[in-house]
Amino acid sequence: MGQKDFGGARTRVRGGVVWAASLLGAAGMTGQAAPDVHATPNIAQLEQQATQLADIEAVKRLQRAYGYYLDRSDWDNIVDLLTDDATLEYGPAGVFVGKEHARALLYSIGYGKSGLQPQQIREHVQMQPVITIAPDGQTAKGRWRAIVILGQFHQYARWQTGPYENEYRKDHGVWKISKIHWVETFTVPEQGGWKTKMTQSNVADRKLPQPDRPSSFAYDPWPAVSLPPYHYSGPDAIRPLNPAPAPMVKLSGAAVAVRLAKLKWQVDRLEDQRQIEILQRTYGYYVDKNLWQQIVDLYTEDGTLEIGGRGVFVGKTRILQYLQFLGKPEEGRLYDHTQLQPIIDVSPDGTEAKGRWRALVFTGGVNDGSVIGDCVYENEYRKQNGVWRIHKLHAYFVMYSTLEKGWADYARPNTRPEKALPPDLPPTMVYDMYPGTLVAPAHYENPVTGKPVYPDNHDTAVVGPEMAVTTDQTAELDALSRTLTRLQDTQEIQNLQNAYGFYLDKWQWDSATALFATHGTLELAQRGVYVGKPRIRASLEDAFGPQGLHQGEVSDHAFYQPVIHIADDGKTASARIRELSILGKYGVQAYIAGGTRENQYVKENGVWRIKSDHLYLTFLADYEKGGWAHGALPAPGPSKTLPPDRPPSVNYMPFPAFQELPFHYPNPVSGKWVQAGESH
Repeated sequence: MGQKDFGGARTRVRGGVVWAASLLGAAGMTGQAAPDVHATPNIAQLEQQATQLADIEAVKRLQRAYGYYLDRSDWDNIVDLLTDDATLEYGPAGVFVGKEHARALLYSIGYGKSGLQPQQIREHVQMQPVITIAPDGQTAKGRWRAIVILGQFHQYARWQTGPYENEYRKDHGVWKISKIHWVETFTVPEQGGWKTKMTQSNVADRKLPQPDRPSSFAYDPWPAVSLPPYHYSGPDAIRPLNPAPAPMVKLSGAAVAVRLAKLKWQVDRLEDQRQIEILQRTYGYYVDKNLWQQIVDLYTEDGTLEIGGRGVFVGKTRILQYLQFLGKPEEGRLYDHTQLQPIIDVSPDGTEAKGRWRALVFTGGVNDGSVIGDCVYENEYRKQNGVWRIHKLHAYFVMYSTLEKGWADYARPNTRPEKALPPDLPPTMVYDMYPGTLVAPAHYENPVTGKPVYPDNHDTAVVGPEMAVTTDQTAELDALSRTLTRLQDTQEIQNLQNAYGFYLDKWQWDSATALFATHGTLELAQRGVYVGKPRIRASLEDAFGPQGLHQGEVSDHAFYQPVIHIADDGKTASARIRELSILGKYGVQAYIAGGTRENQYVKENGVWRIKSDHLYLTFLADYEKGGWAHGALPAPGPSKTLPPDRPPSVNYMPFPAFQELPFHYPNPVSGKWVQAGESH
């Protein structure tokens, strides 16, 4: 989507008289009515709101593109994302200032060259953003989580994780990264995981240049535990938008129509992106439960599916045949198919779009293998009768391995066309995944230096010589205001939920509890329901230990894949959210867990808060025993030391049992609700 600012003093309209940077209406400015001016709601305030929402998406795009460039050690494209005076700070290695020092650091990490080493993997997943735009719209801050898969075949395999606290700046209208600060939670061998530690630094075999400044945040490596600073605090501080007050302007009626058309175009494209994200994330949730018909309903009639190397299946009938070929749900089989790190481009006319996604796959079966996979999607979408559908789904397999054997020593080969189910078309690309090197083609160029995906012709598309004042402008502004409020509410709830996860990581129970509504509830797995802030606070301490850092322990709660719906009255909301938990104590134990939250939110005094936090545990496993295939554990039950206020609202068992979880929303295309037993 284009990055032009449609608001402010830069607007120039034929026949309009611009007095200042925004519109309140003539009477609101001078106290006297003007016959050639329409008194309207504050269109400039809506323009600011739309621009800042677009800014959030631009910042997310920057960080996600940065992660994809890290995947393939594409240092030059990373440097192009930076401001000239940007700073880079990775772990305790010090601060590097300026693009050329950043380039020197990155090239040293890559052994002096750009691109992956032969048989190397380094997947840098960027997730869980908490984004805040400054009042002037020129700078932003963002907290992110990185989960990293590192490996060199027959040499090493490692896990790495930690948060970013980054800063961004708009440079001549283009967002760039002005500060990268990543704090390492741990880098550990794949075998043994976070029960173990590295005997030396992850980059000990490389000669790094001298930093320009010492580290801004000093800490010791794992198993030491630190508390990186947050750029936010408290419920009010996690609001993503904080626009400066809009000054006043006086425009003729025709000029208002022009600005209104441009505003509508921008709002429509933001809403398109929201709907596409819901569509693709829902696809992932349906794959989890083998809801094949529900998935087919997400497609256009002539849609295509290409997964791995099995070839292309064309049309809904053939797509359904392929999906049914994958099997039916059964006890003892896990198939979590997560969707994250989207980069989406919508055409100016809002009829088609392209999107890049990453999937982390957790699959396998009891006594079979705990399979972990990594895929990259390059998809296409079409809007038909006002509804977005998947037109082309293409999953490129990057790596498939198992926790038992590890990716240092074992990697599955890519799939090939099946004799039992031949495709309609051969694979569009024949490739080998890790330990081979796949660079999945991207539909976009560098967000800073590249060209837009679609021709940037929206000015002529929305404002032509035939433009006339033919609509009820006040009604149109009211409708746009409602849509913008829904979009802003969605961003605020994402910030709220993601900030909550970061507080849980570091046992910050007071800060986590402050994000709940006065009469909020917490229900984790089968522990039962705790009601009200004091009981929620007590239950967190009962489940995870006292407030404050736990040296030698990890309790990471990664939230991603949100599907958020705001109620029509704008006062309540529901969300489906994926969680990956990394839990344990150095030298004692390591656990890995996955689950889905079906949460509710309420707006109290204008601030969104968690009304009901309900985690459905999909799996909990002893990592050292080989994960879910060999070390599956039951869900924790009600506490004996702090009994819940109410019993569990739903009785179920995690893997190896098969669950059918409730959805708070129907299929985004067909409108059909998932029915009990539908997976079977």
